[in-house]
Amino acid sequence: MDGGECVVSKVRRAGSKKSTRRKSSHRSAAVSAPRRLRNWLEAQVRGARYRVANAARLGAIAAACLLALTIGGLALFGQLDDVGDLAINKAQTRLAQAGFAVDSVDVTGARGEVAESIAAATGIYRGQSIFDVDPETVRLRVESLPLVRTATVARLWPNRIAVVVETRDAYALWQVNGTLNVIDHEGVVIAPADPDERPDLPLVVATGANDQVVEIVETLSLHPIIRDRVVGAIRVGERRWNLRLDTGADVKLPARDMRAAVALLASLQADRGLLGLNAVSFDLRGDGNLIVRPRTEDSAPERRA
Repeated sequence: MDGGECVVSKVRRAGSKKSTRRKSSHRSAAVSAPRRLRNWLEAQVRGARYRVANAARLGAIAAACLLALTIGGLALFGQLDDVGDLAINKAQTRLAQAGFAVDSVDVTGARGEVAESIAAATGIYRGQSIFDVDPETVRLRVESLPLVRTATVARLWPNRIAVVVETRDAYALWQVNGTLNVIDHEGVVIAPADPDERPDLPLVVATGANDQVVEIVETLSLHPIIRDRVVGAIRVGERRWNLRLDTGADVKLPARDMRAAVALLASLQADRGLLGLNAVSFDLRGDGNLIVRPRTEDSAPERRA
């Protein structure tokens, strides 16, 4: 009986082990089925994504090739600029219709007819697309006007253009080669002058007189007693000045120390009424000396002076 118990015990153990392996195999199959399904689905999704991305790349390449062929064809037949301009014009027209159209050009720094001429010089018209306005181009147009020294142009969204200018002020009259012009203090011609209706401005004459106009005008302004007798300042050799007096006489100023010479002349005029002499010229080109040339040879008073 001891031997039979041993046999039964071994059989039971063997049966127990076989039953356990069968249960484990069933569980493993049940777990692996969803995993295989999930792996298959993920593979399908990855494949679909790849196919979509590949199709997008191929589509982009095809579109780029088509665009390149189109541009190349337009360029070959000389139509590229026309098409580009047409597209830009249409876009600007749409934007203008949407409220981005120029309604006014505001000019600051000038008034009246001058402001009107500046606004006209911009070349901007009412209803024009504000995107079509190039401030730099407009600035150059405005600064080409003789009366304008500097200009600043800006777009004020959505429908205004601002033009701020610094104008040139009339400073003197410049006569050269028979032409009379109004100039500013920089010697720039502002406008022609009517000889019959001359503005009340100092007169400078000859080539180069406009470049040194400030020098002579400021010097004479320091001595009204001389300035009021001068009808014009003549530039000689582009290096010195002669003053034409209301008597017809000339005051010959030196190239150097001109201010000192005019101060000396003013002193002599105040003390002795020098410019009232009947003389052809008063020569101050010597160092501190004055030479008076009488109008007639037998004019003893002038010679004594």
